[in-house]
Amino acid sequence: MKAKRLTVAMRLCTGVFESVADKLRYARLSVGIHQDALAEGVGINRHTLLRYENGQVSEENMEIEWLIKIALACGMDKHFCCSPYHMFIMEDASEQIKRHRKEMGLTQKQLAARLGIWDTTVKGWEQKRNKPPKYVWELVSGLRSIDM
Repeated sequence: MKAKRLTVAMRLCTGVFESVADKLRYARLSVGIHQDALAEGVGINRHTLLRYENGQVSEENMEIEWLIKIALACGMDKHFCCSPYHMFIMEDASEQIKRHRKEMGLTQKQLAARLGIWDTTVKGWEQKRNKPPKYVWELVSGLRSIDM
C-alpha cells in the first residue's frame, strides 16, 4: 500500500495524471482542502468524492457537473478534472457519432448490428436521449475499430 501511495504522490508532483481520480486528488491537494470541505462546498456526498478520488467509480458513471464544480472550487480550469471521454460527451457526442457512422457509410441499423446492440440505442445516442458509453468514444476517436 505504501508503494502505491508513493507512486500516486510522484504522479501528482510531476503533473502526470493517469486517471480522473489522479486529477481530482491533485486539484484538491493543490489548494490544501479536505474532502469534507470540498464535498460540502460543491454539494456532493463526501463518500462519493472519496469513491471518485479512489477510482472506485468508472469514468462513464462520474457526473460531469460535479467534476466541473470540483475543478472550479479548487481554482482550476473547469475542464481540468474531465477526461477525453467527458469532453466527448460535452462536445456534442451525438453529432460525432452520426458523422462517424455516415463516414463509414452505415445506417443506424447497420452500425447497431456491428456493435451488437439495438438500433434504437444508436438512435437514442444520435438524438441526445442517451449518453453513449466509453467504447463509443473510443470508436469515434479511432482508439478502437469495429469488426467488419
